[in-house]
Amino acid sequence: MLVTHWGLSGPVILRLSAWGAREFSNTDYKGILLVDFTPDHHIEDVKSVIMQHKNQFAKHKVLNSYPSELGLVKRFWKYILDSEVGVDGDIFWASISTNSLMSVASLLKQCSFRVKGKGQFKDEFVTAGGVPLSEISLNTMESRTQSGLFFAGEVLNVDGVTGGFNFQ
Repeated sequence: MLVTHWGLSGPVILRLSAWGAREFSNTDYKGILLVDFTPDHHIEDVKSVIMQHKNQFAKHKVLNSYPSELGLVKRFWKYILDSEVGVDGDIFWASISTNSLMSVASLLKQCSFRVKGKGQFKDEFVTAGGVPLSEISLNTMESRTQSGLFFAGEVLNVDGVTGGFNFQ
């Protein structure tokens, strides 16, 4: 998943869009997306890592020192502090309340984003639909309902793996 200046993108977002293409269409491309930014860590582990970091780096500014074990980059760490939790990055680790740190941990485990519509170019990369595979002979690609009619490629109701020659 790529976090860009205009939203979320990348193969995982395209794949997620493929799985929910019909639902997204039915809701005018609006909804809530929950993201776990530390999927390899249990919530208690994330809290523990943050508390240990606070104890170890108490005299460092929060923005300049963050737990590397969580795999975050500085710019994203700043976003989490500023936008979502309201922690001033210029304060020292020793000054942050335990409640604020628990909020950071919870946000890293379950960050919600409001889906407001299609991408900035308003074009869809992911579509769904086509001729059902049950209506064709997979050996010959001939229609089971209309003799002499053959189908292949994008007219079939088959989702491709994101990142190949054809997205969907």
